[in-house]
Amino acid sequence: MNAKQLLGAISAMIIKTAAAVVIIIAVFRLAVSAYDFGYQVFADLPVSEGEGRIVSVVVTEGKSSRELSKELEEKGLIKSSYVFYIQEQLSDDYKGKIQPGTYELSTAMNTEEMLEVLCHVEEEEDQ
Repeated sequence: MNAKQLLGAISAMIIKTAAAVVIIIAVFRLAVSAYDFGYQVFADLPVSEGEGRIVSVVVTEGKSSRELSKELEEKGLIKSSYVFYIQEQLSDDYKGKIQPGTYELSTAMNTEEMLEVLCHVEEEEDQ
């Protein structure tokens, strides 16, 4: 084997090793991101502990849950509008049942508690 072939073999090995390292790092980062996203969706933690901050939210007729989730994120009630939207879509009890109205929500509420308030249907009293 001459020097030119040896240099070519070493260069090929370095390129293959570098490519393998890049792939391993990419897979690791993807796995960490997927775990973090899953944790956010299923842990259902509030933005703040304790009493929290009360924020008024107005839900108008025809407002989509995606639009509402963006508004909740802007007001600091949730950390991620996408996570809230996914939680609402995965919920058997609340999917598509958000009612128009004005609501008082707290940063100490988790997503399920907020959805319970937002989907509340007042029953008519018998007279």
